[in-house]
Amino acid sequence: MHDMLSSDILQVLIAVEGRYIQWEWDPQTLQNDYITLREADGHPVVRHDKSGTEFSLRVARGVIQTLIGGRSVYEDESKRASGFRIYRPTEEGWSRSGLRKAS
Repeated sequence: MHDMLSSDILQVLIAVEGRYIQWEWDPQTLQNDYITLREADGHPVVRHDKSGTEFSLRVARGVIQTLIGGRSVYEDESKRASGFRIYRPTEEGWSRSGLRKAS
């Protein structure tokens, strides 16, 4: 796992249509956060380092909070469950990235 800045996470998030951020935690203790970027099919977004080793992208709590606070992502309330949230890019997020959303 590698940590990235909020601007980098936003770029990776919107680079492929359907990607989202998944935030999970233990609903009993409200601890043990696990925040990852996911492909539309639910698999983790993976990258490769210089040696070709595959790794998943971890999203730090501060990064997701920055993206939410900056209105770059919104919570998909249709997917809300105890200890589980999904965040998708907003129009503002698309604008900040400089990439165009597919119509």
